[in-house]
Amino acid sequence: MNYLAIDIGGTAVKVGLVSDQGEVLCKAAYPADFDGYRTPLLETALKGAEQFLAEHAPEGGEKSSEEAARALGLGGIGISATCLIDTVRGRVAGAHFPNYQGAELKKNFEARIGLETRVVNDANSAALAELWTGSMKGCREGILLTLGTGIGGGIIVNGKLLNGAHGFAGEVGHISIKKDGPLAAYGNRGGYEEYASTKALVRRVEARLIEENLEMPAEGVNGRWIFERIGKGDKLIKGVLEDWMNDILVGIENLVYIFDPELVVIGGGVSAQEELLIRPLEKKLKEHLMPSYREDIRVVPAVHHNDAGLIGAVYSFVN
Repeated sequence: MNYLAIDIGGTAVKVGLVSDQGEVLCKAAYPADFDGYRTPLLETALKGAEQFLAEHAPEGGEKSSEEAARALGLGGIGISATCLIDTVRGRVAGAHFPNYQGAELKKNFEARIGLETRVVNDANSAALAELWTGSMKGCREGILLTLGTGIGGGIIVNGKLLNGAHGFAGEVGHISIKKDGPLAAYGNRGGYEEYASTKALVRRVEARLIEENLEMPAEGVNGRWIFERIGKGDKLIKGVLEDWMNDILVGIENLVYIFDPELVVIGGGVSAQEELLIRPLEKKLKEHLMPSYREDIRVVPAVHHNDAGLIGAVYSFVN
């Protein structure tokens, strides 16, 4: 059986068909921020799903979205959504995008397409994708961290996703690692993602270039440029990277002592930097942990990348 998968992000809404084996059969992407979010993300996602169904429904006359879904024999709709997600009610409980707070994802998709709909946070969805067919397959205890504009997290305990009372568990980007750090929009100081996200790395590199009166790259500083410079032996940028990795390490160490995982999986675009990021992080982690914790623990890159949200969104229908 196949499922309709929706991945709602800040820049794009992805829609696809995912099999009960976790294979993405086909997919499409629709811009999310085309008008500065004046069109709510929920409506963009609904229209994208309806367009996708219309394009992939079997031939034989015009069909409503509900008829198209029935003709395709779909078993349900899985939604992976950015921001704080109430998985119990299937709604957005906290958001930093306009016209997104409180969006009733489950209720609206079920009303418009007529299939049972389940909603999960995007980082939790990525963890489920890795658990199903990726880096954490067969793992009983694991942690996934997605390093990007912020930091997302997914915690696997006894082979299952840790949801918490409201589905909010795993919001590791908001834990405080420096009590006197800057005040974040969500109310605490020294939040993990303020120091250890890829956005934080870019900000640090920019500040260092200004401090040294060095020219900014024409295309602007981004993760790709940073790792290219380090690969070419740029010691200044490498020093910034080392400081950044030390802050990533603080969060990982705390999580390891709480959850005692077998694996720490790193997601996000920077996860491709195995030699410059993943292996050094694993080495640093084993040097810092107590001996009993360091024996078998591994740090590995995620494997599903851009398809993680689609795959993880339908995990609960099959497993």
